[in-house]
Amino acid sequence: MSNLTQRLLTAAVAVPILIAAILWQNPIAVQLIVLGATGIGLREWMRMTLKGAPLLDHAFGIAGGSILAVVLCFFIEQPLVMPLAAAAGVIACFLWFLFRHGTIEEVAQRIAFVVVGWSYVLLLVFLALLKERRDGGAWVILALTMAWGSDTGAYFAGRFLGPRWPRKLYEAVSPKKTVIGSIGGLLGGWLCVVLAKFWYAPYFGLTLGWADTFALAVPANLLGQTGDLCESLIKRSVGVKDSGALLPGHGGMLDRVDALLFVAPWVYAYARFLLGVF
Repeated sequence: MSNLTQRLLTAAVAVPILIAAILWQNPIAVQLIVLGATGIGLREWMRMTLKGAPLLDHAFGIAGGSILAVVLCFFIEQPLVMPLAAAAGVIACFLWFLFRHGTIEEVAQRIAFVVVGWSYVLLLVFLALLKERRDGGAWVILALTMAWGSDTGAYFAGRFLGPRWPRKLYEAVSPKKTVIGSIGGLLGGWLCVVLAKFWYAPYFGLTLGWADTFALAVPANLLGQTGDLCESLIKRSVGVKDSGALLPGHGGMLDRVDALLFVAPWVYAYARFLLGVF
């Protein structure tokens, strides 16, 4: 079975579930999906970066990050929750390795991997925060489609036009990515916002101008593509091809949400501070 076929079959299963969760007025379905994806992403991160560490250290990294994700999902609007949660997480991590230091020469590296892993994977929580807001369903779909539409546009542009313009985008980090693929990704992400403008955004009561389509799509695309490259950089640094094997045709959870991790905070910031939606 080809990689493209596997991708399409995976999407055929996952997309209807996501759509149903997004269309449900209660945000709990999206929140649970985000928390589940966060837990899986944390597991993949710990397996990639804490090689040779005891499984109990992996479990601490997954559990600690998951608790932080729950706090941010459900209590973010409470005053000072974010800085207090961050402080508690950092302190807990240091105390954990203080009493379970193992090989002392590796302690600083392990603490850094755990804390950075929490900071990185928990960016996905912004997707759940979008759903909690007014017009939240439209914003969640926008974040998803811009990230994955860009990925799809880059895939097809690179596959069909790449042989004619094989110039690499950043060969040292991701040898297969091409400049033409990056341009295709930009076009794909923008078309997804245009589709929202004329199709489902009005259904949610959201009005997008032409300026919004560019202001949303261009930074989101740049962030999404760099998010993809950043995950590739981490994988190359730890010597793995995929973060996992959960999703046929896509690899692991982090392989599927690497762009979304950088896109979701931008969409949240745009909706809240630039459009004043919330």
